[in-house]
Amino acid sequence: MSRFNRGGYNTVMRSNRYRPIVIIVLVLIAAFLIFQFSGFGAIDEVNFESQRNAKLRSEIQNVVSNTNSLSRLGATSTSNMLGKIRQYVHGIEVINDLNVSMYGEVGRLYEQSVFDGIYAIIEAYDAKLSSGQKVNDSLASLTEAIDQLVLLTNKILDIA
Repeated sequence: MSRFNRGGYNTVMRSNRYRPIVIIVLVLIAAFLIFQFSGFGAIDEVNFESQRNAKLRSEIQNVVSNTNSLSRLGATSTSNMLGKIRQYVHGIEVINDLNVSMYGEVGRLYEQSVFDGIYAIIEAYDAKLSSGQKVNDSLASLTEAIDQLVLLTNKILDIA
């Protein structure tokens, strides 16, 4: 009697051949469903919106306070203040872009023209300041544009 099977290879039944693959696939599907329903790795929309609104509130308050402290006489700190205003407006623009990234065009909080208009006013203000011209009209335009931004932000934040 021989120890080796004369028939060649041991044959595996076809029904058992795919069993390990099916088990692995089922375990992966179960793990995916558990993570999906538990919220693992998902974005908490309520937390995102509250953080977004808090940052918007902070940025708009900083813009308003810096705009209100601008001097009509063109003090030496005015150029620095314009830089800060630009920084805070840019912060609001970044929040707007982030919201668009999260929700698509439906999530747009502000139109791009709002930011472009404010940047143009700041550039004109700074140019007049550098050349020694009167800045009263630029300050009035900037104040008006910032007031419009405040109204839009209050509408977004549901502040009456």
